Amino acid sequence: MRKVIFMTEEELQTRVIENIRTLRKKAGLSQEKLADKADISRQMMNDIEGRRRWLTKGTLVKLANALCADVHELFIPSAEENAETKSAYDAITKKVI
Repeated sequence: MRKVIFMTEEELQTRVIENIRTLRKKAGLSQEKLADKADISRQMMNDIEGRRRWLTKGTLVKLANALCADVHELFIPSAEENAETKSAYDAITKKVI
């Protein structure tokens, strides 16, 4: 049985931004270099990582391409987030059973 996890828009935004930041750092890119590579303004990149601006579909595609990633990778929970979710799920399950 597949476990369904409900999330808020804010949680989704946080996940996507954290994944972009992680991939950017793995690639050794500054915000400015990623912005240039993705053909977006440096201010927009700063606003995105600062959670002051949400991504449009077009910007999401540009950033994924600049990071050599598939768009869906930006939505995948990190290993850290999976561990936290599993830990919480296990704790709740123990209390219910």
